[in-house]
Amino acid sequence: MKRHLLLISILALVLLPMGCVDTQGILQGVADNIIQQATGTYTIKVCSNTTGLNFTGEYSVFFCDWNPDTERIDYTEHSYSVEGQVPEEYTFEGMTAAGLFQKQTGDETLLSVEIWKDEVLIDSSDTTDPWGAVLIAAGL
Repeated sequence: MKRHLLLISILALVLLPMGCVDTQGILQGVADNIIQQATGTYTIKVCSNTTGLNFTGEYSVFFCDWNPDTERIDYTEHSYSVEGQVPEEYTFEGMTAAGLFQKQTGDETLLSVEIWKDEVLIDSSDTTDPWGAVLIAAGL
């Protein structure tokens, strides 16, 4: 990210004196490229060694877009509350994601949660604690 900012600064210093350079277009092009490279397909997988284990959870997906009015990247977040039984999967597009999932039983059954980006395992966590919870994050 720092290299991209340095490149933008150098390009601006070299091309700005020419007067006919579309600096907004250059900045937008660089920002769009960075956003495209950072965005991916995420999948959260909620698993257990016991099919049908009840869970609740919340996960957040973070996005960014180029705002031509401010010439900056705007960040937004969408949060989702979920509940269900394992196995369960949630797939979405975004830049980063994080989630917190909790068992809805007071026994020592395993609850495991994984987060994948573009089919690569990024983070995983599990618990056997009664009413245990796990936190996962990717790209943060």
